[in-house]
This record gives sequence, C-alpha cells and structure tokens, in this order.
Amino acid sequence: MNQTFRDQLKQWEKQHKEMIREGRQKNRKRKPERLSEDEIKDLMGINMPTYKRGKGGSWRISR
Repeated sequence: MNQTFRDQLKQWEKQHKEMIREGRQKNRKRKPERLSEDEIKDLMGINMPTYKRGKGGSWRISR
C-alpha cells in the first residue's frame, strides 16, 4: 500500500534536515537595503519636471 503524501513529506524531511537548516540560515543573512536621501527623492519623483497649462493650450515647465 502506498504512503500518503503527508507521510512521504515527513520521511523526506527526516532525511534532508541539514539541507533545510542551511536554507533557513541563508535567509537570515539578508541585509536591509540602504538608500541615500537623493535616491529616495528620485524614487518619489521630487526632481521630476512639473508641467502647467498656459495660454493657447501650451505646456510650460514650472519650477
């Protein structure tokens, strides 16, 4: 009679405990990404040009 999928998974985990531990330790070593103030402003779009509607339907850059 075949084992259930759950039983097969438990058996596989017992055989590969070392591999599972190594994978968990690798995830812990991830460092948070550090961004400079200029990079954050660039992502927010602060330095992007701003356009306004002018006379005659033209677009002008306002600062």
